[in-house]
Amino acid sequence: MVTIFGIRPDLPYSEAWYCRALGLAIQRELKKRYKLPQYNTIDDAVALLQKSKNIMVITGAGISTSLGIPDFRSRNTGFYSQLIERGFESPEDVFDIDNFDDDPSHFYQLAKEILPVTDRCSPTHDFIKLLQDKNILLTNFTQNIDNIEAFAGISPDRLIQCHGSWATASCRKCKHTVPGEDIFDDVRAQRVSRCKQCPEKFKVKSRKRKRTSNGPSKPRKGGYSDSDDDGQYDIPEPGVLKPNITFFGEQLPTRFFDRLTEHDAAVVDLIIVIGTSMKVAPVSEMYVERVTCQCRPMN
Repeated sequence: MVTIFGIRPDLPYSEAWYCRALGLAIQRELKKRYKLPQYNTIDDAVALLQKSKNIMVITGAGISTSLGIPDFRSRNTGFYSQLIERGFESPEDVFDIDNFDDDPSHFYQLAKEILPVTDRCSPTHDFIKLLQDKNILLTNFTQNIDNIEAFAGISPDRLIQCHGSWATASCRKCKHTVPGEDIFDDVRAQRVSRCKQCPEKFKVKSRKRKRTSNGPSKPRKGGYSDSDDDGQYDIPEPGVLKPNITFFGEQLPTRFFDRLTEHDAAVVDLIIVIGTSMKVAPVSEMYVERVTCQCRPMN
C-alpha cells in the first residue's frame, strides 16, 4: 500500500516513522491541486496577473539552466547524474553536513561545477523583478543557491532563499562570515578554503613551563629554555569555510517558515511556480490557503 504514495517498504525505519510518513503522503495527495479547466492559454495567465495584487513566486533550478548552471535532479544532465557517472552511489552525500565536516575536500573537488555566475541573470529573473517593480510581488521563494535573484535586483525583504545560497560563507570553527565570492578562487582551484579570522581569534599566548624544585629548567633541544617561549603564540589550525548553502542535516532558515505562516498565507492571491517539480521537502509541503498554512518538513 505504501508504494502507492511513493514510500518504499524496504527502508529500515521504525513503524512510527512509517506511520508519520504515510500520514504526510496521504495528506499531500488529498491536498493536491488539479488543473482548473477555465485556464488554458497565455491570455488566461495574463488575466490572472492583471487582477492579482499579491503574487507569490516559487522558483527552482530550471530558471538558471539557461545561464549554464546545471540543476540537480534532471536525468542525464543534472549535477547528481554527473556525480553518479563519477562513481558516487549516493550523490546527496556530497552535501551531507557530517561528511563535509569529516572531509570537506570532497565538496571542494566538485563544487566548481555548480559555482554561480555573478554578472547576468535569465529572462525569468527579469520577470520576477518586473513583478516587484509593479509592486505586486509578495515573495519569491527560491530553492536555488546561486543568488542570482540578488543580482537581478530582487529586494531582500521579498526574497526567501529556502536552501541558503553562495552569497556568504561561514567558518565551521569560529562562525566568522565572509562574502561568498571570497572562496570562489579556492572552489575553482579545488582546494579547501580556510578561515583567515581563526588565527587572530583563537591564538593563545604560550604559558611558561613551571620550574621544578630541583633548580632551573634544563635547556631543550636547540638550546632554548622553557622560558624562551615568552611572547610566542600557539595558533590552532584555522577552520574550514563552508558556503551558506543548506546541507542535508542542517535546519532551513526559520525565516522560510515564519514568512509563509505569519505573513504570506493570509494575503497571497496568486502563486506562480517556475523551474521546479516541487518534489523536494519542505518546499513541496507548501499548502497555502487564504487564512491558514501548513508547512511541515519531513524529518
